[in-house]
Amino acid sequence: MILAQEKKKMMILSRVLSSRHVFVCSLTIVALFNAVATISAFQRPTASLPLLGRHSLPPLPRVHSPHLTLCFAGENETNGDVSDENDKASDSSKRQMLKFAVPALGIYLMQPLLSNIDNSFVGRTVGRAGLAALSPATLCIDQALYLFSFLSRATTGLASRAYASNTSDGKGNVEAARNAASPALTVSLVCGAALTLIYSLRTPSLLKILNVDPQLRTSATSYIHWRGATAWAAMAQNVCLSLFMVTRDVITPLKIISCAAVVNVIGDALFCVWPIRGGCGGAAAATTCATLISSFWMVAALRKKQLLPALRIPKKSELASLGEFTGPLLAITLTRMAGFLNMQRRAMTLGVTALAGYQLSMNLLIFFILFGEPLSQLGQTKLPGLIEDGNAKEAMATLKSILLLSVFAAMGVGAAACLTSFFGPGLFSSDLGVQAVARGAAPMLFLAVSLTIMGIAIDGAMMASRDFSFMLGTGIVSFFVQANLLKHCGSVQAILATFAVRLGSYTLFSVLRAFATNLRIRKTDKETS
Repeated sequence: MILAQEKKKMMILSRVLSSRHVFVCSLTIVALFNAVATISAFQRPTASLPLLGRHSLPPLPRVHSPHLTLCFAGENETNGDVSDENDKASDSSKRQMLKFAVPALGIYLMQPLLSNIDNSFVGRTVGRAGLAALSPATLCIDQALYLFSFLSRATTGLASRAYASNTSDGKGNVEAARNAASPALTVSLVCGAALTLIYSLRTPSLLKILNVDPQLRTSATSYIHWRGATAWAAMAQNVCLSLFMVTRDVITPLKIISCAAVVNVIGDALFCVWPIRGGCGGAAAATTCATLISSFWMVAALRKKQLLPALRIPKKSELASLGEFTGPLLAITLTRMAGFLNMQRRAMTLGVTALAGYQLSMNLLIFFILFGEPLSQLGQTKLPGLIEDGNAKEAMATLKSILLLSVFAAMGVGAAACLTSFFGPGLFSSDLGVQAVARGAAPMLFLAVSLTIMGIAIDGAMMASRDFSFMLGTGIVSFFVQANLLKHCGSVQAILATFAVRLGSYTLFSVLRAFATNLRIRKTDKETS
């Protein structure tokens, strides 16, 4: 009797989690958040702040991430009954998901966590001037690296398809994945070396082009020189990390990144507090040491697993395959990067205090949105094989799982971001004005983080279906919408509201597109019969 009642509960749950309910729930939440953010973008600031010349920009998130395997037992219900075998399979799938998701999430949270630790050291030892100097410095470093994030995304797409190719033992095709990642690794090293050369020779010119306040240029230059010296290592590490994720190995990179994080924190204490009070340059030196350690360690681990791609001149066919991903992804990345630049240009007019508060809020935003990255990587690694096989039923079931989990993740993580911004700004700055700006931006940070997590989740599915033209078109339209809204913004919270509008619009239309086109999957003869 008890078993029958439990089965009946499972039947009800499966109906609640049906395609229609997930679809309507996701669209309703996104549309509601989008409306609130749009209204907030036009609100006038309660107080004016002293003006500041144009001079700074925030770091951007690097988007590459882990993969999960999700399913609902209710999807396979037959004649109103759920079998014990399906229950066991569902439990096993959830355990596998957690075993992968938790360490993978830790990997991608490590970098933004360290960025916030760097901000804390600099803010406490230098003050708001140090935080303001970090803004143009992180623009030149992190946003440039973000611009080349299409290489790691291309690695994920190409290597995941190669790894899933048929093998005699039923395991992943390691050799095919290694060969598929070789062009991306070679190109990343070449581009990284070029960036390092530019930073070493043209940093003063870059800061002059950005109209950075002369009082901030010394600290910003020191930071850029230290971080720029290892741009080649950082870009190669991103490609190597994607290769680990494709082969479902998250423990090895987690150990490497964790040890590097410890080195970074110790370096911050030594180079920023005692015995060397290096300020922005000291924080960058600590990050540089950690980057070199993690990069070489990761290369050694790949070589041990026989996964290290060879460095060679890519063939014409390999460049063509890489170009199928890198070309559209580069255009998409540029439009997203331009949106961040517009946000920062508006923030530059609000004053030093608001600028420092904006830097703090953006770092919190970047940290918390990475909680959505495991869902994005699921779409990038799990869906391509299903789409190529024409398995529309399983592909759409996976998409529904992604959307449902993204809604729950958005609510919880958005709330955590809001609370951190409201109650914890004192951890990053002792300036009361900066703390007040961060507290005022807390509600909009909740909306921005929530909508971005849902956007990241659907973004992985869109990339898996290679619907690049729609992604680019939607990105361009949302870019111009945000640009027009920014003209009316007079506070940090209003700027964050425009970001929420942009991501909410993209998420809304992407969900509609995915369900309307069935992820662009052509039905097989088996499904149509």
